[in-house]
Amino acid sequence: MTPRARTSGLAAALAALLSAPDVAAAPPEDAAPPEGALATAAPEAPPALGEEVVVVGQRIGPLDSADVVASVDILGGEQIQEQSAAEPLELLRRVPAVYIESFNQGIINADIGLRGFNTQGDVAHTKLLIDGIPSNHHVGLPDMKAVFPLEIERMEVVKGTNDPRYGLNNVAGNINVITRKTGNERIARLLAGSYWTVEPQVLVATERDALSQTYFAGYRGSDSYRDHARTDRVAGSAKWFYEPSRELRVGLILRGMLLDADAPGYLSGDDARARPTTSPAHAATDGGRQTTLHASVHLDRELADGLSWQLKGYGQAFLRDRWVKFDPDLDQQLRVEDDRQYGAISVLTYRARDPRALGLTVEWGVDYQLQDSRYQRIPTVERKRQGPAFRDEDFALHAVGSYVQASASPIKPIKLVAALRADRLAGAGSFLEQPEGEAARRVDYGLNDYGFIWQPKASVMVTPVKGQSLYANYGRTFQIGTGKGAFAVQGTPLDPSINDGWEVGYRSSVFPWVTSHLAYWEQRASGEVRDRGDGSGDVENVGETLRRGFDVELTLRPFDFLSVWGAFSRTLSEQVEPGPALAANKGKELNHVPRFSAKGGIDLHPVQDLLVSLFCYAQGGYYLNKENFTEEHGARRVGDYVVVNASAAYDVTEALSVGAEVNNLLDRSYDTSIWYKDFGAAGAQHNPGNGRSAYVTGTLSF
Repeated sequence: MTPRARTSGLAAALAALLSAPDVAAAPPEDAAPPEGALATAAPEAPPALGEEVVVVGQRIGPLDSADVVASVDILGGEQIQEQSAAEPLELLRRVPAVYIESFNQGIINADIGLRGFNTQGDVAHTKLLIDGIPSNHHVGLPDMKAVFPLEIERMEVVKGTNDPRYGLNNVAGNINVITRKTGNERIARLLAGSYWTVEPQVLVATERDALSQTYFAGYRGSDSYRDHARTDRVAGSAKWFYEPSRELRVGLILRGMLLDADAPGYLSGDDARARPTTSPAHAATDGGRQTTLHASVHLDRELADGLSWQLKGYGQAFLRDRWVKFDPDLDQQLRVEDDRQYGAISVLTYRARDPRALGLTVEWGVDYQLQDSRYQRIPTVERKRQGPAFRDEDFALHAVGSYVQASASPIKPIKLVAALRADRLAGAGSFLEQPEGEAARRVDYGLNDYGFIWQPKASVMVTPVKGQSLYANYGRTFQIGTGKGAFAVQGTPLDPSINDGWEVGYRSSVFPWVTSHLAYWEQRASGEVRDRGDGSGDVENVGETLRRGFDVELTLRPFDFLSVWGAFSRTLSEQVEPGPALAANKGKELNHVPRFSAKGGIDLHPVQDLLVSLFCYAQGGYYLNKENFTEEHGARRVGDYVVVNASAAYDVTEALSVGAEVNNLLDRSYDTSIWYKDFGAAGAQHNPGNGRSAYVTGTLSF
């Protein structure tokens, strides 16, 4: 794509989200749009990349993220493909109201926070999907490691409780990563830079008659900023889609990934400031390996005019071995995870074609997933096993869900949406237990009986004049314990935590040079379940919690060659009624929830073929525990920082472009992760963020 069509950073994406074409056509979700066009846009939905919308007819296929009347952000492929990211989840850092914590601990590298839920992995709160297929581990951790930037077409982020399409893990929202699947293109990209980082990527896509084929291969190797932090990751995918007619499309996706990574361990606060690149001696053999395998089949069928059916079936595995020693006085342990998942997703969508039907759309979805998991912890010394597993869990979880959603416009400026979702969970597991003074034994437990979990949703959007809209929504989601924490191992079964949330917002794009989005939201949990974090796998109920906040987004384009954008999100969290056991925490904040996140940028075309960008990310402080107090920090928040990145891209020819980026331009000292260790040598554990780093890229279309 030439600079004339290049998206100017996130500004165009934010602007696109706030504008609304009157009519647009959308092929099935897996279909990629032609160059310069958009394939998915609802009647009041935003185009993904800020590019031209080509009107080709009436929409078919299921509803997508842009149809949700809520805060939805779409990050375009060109903004993603030009970034350098050691962990693919870090590509989401530019999305408003999303915060990222980079652990930099081998195969445990990063997690995302959304709507006041933290990044510690103690609550499974955000559902990740890749091409519509769930991609969360059994503990809820989202995993994008099998995807490289060049393969991504766009990333869709839906925030809040209003989306009925998903159940398990969809507590605060969902993220769908759409990869390239069609077209005729051959692209090779090479990135190289600081810490001996090298990242070659190759994508080949061909279309001939009714058959499209897409192949991708990528590798990233880096010594990383800190000692003993070498990572090597290789991934590949193959996709075949056959479309003999407009009414039928079938496809197969195969994907695999191998990761081998050392883990530098954590540092004390003093060491993190004085010697940020070092690794403690006790972590000298820490690290791990991960293998990801995936296969999925995709079917899109137009059954009749206005009636379409989509079916997906999949099988995948996340296999991880991790060696970790958190403290010099503790033994090293090998953590083995064998997580295999199988499932199917069916969506039937009806769109009334008769103008007298008031734009009626009805959708019925059914989904099923089996999680077949084995989790072990084994004592080791320098990666050599020293005995049998002291923690061994073998369990299966079945999740079945269904929803019905209907939308219509009784009068032209108003759109009404109502939905109802129900989920049912079942499962059984075998767990190794060793009561004090007794021999270890295996005990069988069933899943907590959660019954049917009903989740109503409703929303309204009013567009009094073109370019301005007001919306409001309500939705219910649910949350349960993860892994062992979902089973009836603690005597008293735990009910699901019911999350009721609502949001009101305003979007404006009256003038082409300024767009804005304002939103206020709240989300209340009836009885939040969290992992204890003590290594036992047990959970605790922290009681009723409340999260609330507001989001502000603004984009200015005073000239064709200049865009300025910014986004600010304020988040408050509270333990409303923690129960008798945790009564002292009442009114205190939840841990590891930044008070705010702010991001902004300037995108400038000084000449036609050159794009220069400046990006700034800031994050507020947070408490390290639920008590909001540690002996080391008192009642002080930690973890706040500001980082500035700069980049430039130049199109040498239509086939060749080059680029450069500098991360942490001001060489600020900060921590990307801090957690409080209350065992061994207790205290805050820090992972320092990278110092100033530079990378160059070259991209060739051939």
